[in-house]
Amino acid sequence: MESAAIDVQELENATNSDVNLRIVKQCLRSGNWDKNEAKSYLPFKNELGFVGDILVRGNKLVVPTALKARMLDIAHEGHPGESIMKRRLRDRVWWPGKDSDAVARVKACEGCRLVGLPTRPEPMSRRPLPSGPWIDTAMDFLGPLPCGSYLFVIIDYYSRYKEVEIMSKITARDTICKLDRIFTRLGYPRTITLDNAKQFVSTELDLYSKLHGITLNHSTPYWPQENGLVERQNRSLVKRLQISAALGRDWKKDLHDYLIMYYTTPHSTTGKTPTELMYGYTIRSKLPAIGDIETAPQNTDFRDRDQSLKEKGKEIEDTRRRATRYSIDLGDTVLMLNLVPSSKLSTTFNPRRYTVVSRSGPRVTIEDPQTGKSYDRNVAHLKKIIELEQLSTKVTDDSSEDQELPRASSDEDFHGFELEDDNTERIPILPDRQRRTVKKPAWLNDYHL
Repeated sequence: MESAAIDVQELENATNSDVNLRIVKQCLRSGNWDKNEAKSYLPFKNELGFVGDILVRGNKLVVPTALKARMLDIAHEGHPGESIMKRRLRDRVWWPGKDSDAVARVKACEGCRLVGLPTRPEPMSRRPLPSGPWIDTAMDFLGPLPCGSYLFVIIDYYSRYKEVEIMSKITARDTICKLDRIFTRLGYPRTITLDNAKQFVSTELDLYSKLHGITLNHSTPYWPQENGLVERQNRSLVKRLQISAALGRDWKKDLHDYLIMYYTTPHSTTGKTPTELMYGYTIRSKLPAIGDIETAPQNTDFRDRDQSLKEKGKEIEDTRRRATRYSIDLGDTVLMLNLVPSSKLSTTFNPRRYTVVSRSGPRVTIEDPQTGKSYDRNVAHLKKIIELEQLSTKVTDDSSEDQELPRASSDEDFHGFELEDDNTERIPILPDRQRRTVKKPAWLNDYHL
């Protein structure tokens, strides 16, 4: 419902009825500002004055408490974002804590919540290196290829050793048959990280894993980054298959050559070859080496290298994605991102409200209170609902909030219809490079200024 316009007469009547403003007027006339009700106006006493019975600050009208809510509603008509709404208010009116009230009003707007930008991801959490080979693994399917085949990929988190199997059918039973062949040679791992494909959430695979003491760690739906190791390996495989198709070669032979190259090349993170960490030695390749089997001194420097490069990569990626942590906790009410919009007019978030029933790191389980159905989502796919009455307005004596200085807009300032181009590519904000120190020339020391 639209709010009625506020005229000067109504503002004057409300000012005369406002207890705090009457005290401020008395302080202005007497010059004595020892009243507690006037403390928030004290930093601006030299800018305050009267126009008739209306209190003003410079060329802006001071709004009494009774009209603040309506003034915010009028300023938010048309659904401006935080920056625009602040500029609208700064142009004509003022009261202590005005900017904070404007931000709270935008965040409490139902329409702005639904079409706001998706939540940024939380900082990355890197998986520690397992204590040995073939303990923690991950698997995924790549395909279908143009010929109709699929590539079944399973990789070891410790050594980065991977097995690739060509499959024409990818049912749960066929997947178990391939796993049996691999596990016969390498043994049963303790854990397997995998996505939520039909064959991976089947009863057959669940029974097979329980029978052999394997824990299945399913990644969060619509969040493939959680199974990032095997996803990156799939990109490497796709690149080789593209080269093979472009040159008209036998892709199965090229896949074999790629795996031999991969097994015998030191990994960029561990500095060791996958077969060395997997089997204790590097298998032979066509490249000559000292002796028939390539060996290396037994040490653990690769573990320190792995941890160092992981942390470095985490810092760079978190900075590039501007990752931040979110205070979504048990019992909060949230909106869920529309992952498959039905039309161009679909909102960014689904208007249906869900309740958070559990959270483990960035993985959140939410429940529909009406149907009782639960969903697993990454925290970046959710938006916490903050009602207007939950947002406490903080009135401080800090005058910096009320300065009329332009502020660089950020992604969080764009709400509702303020985002004009949804297809605009985001440019990551990277820290400025370090600049050299400029020193005064030595010959200037002979002069005294």
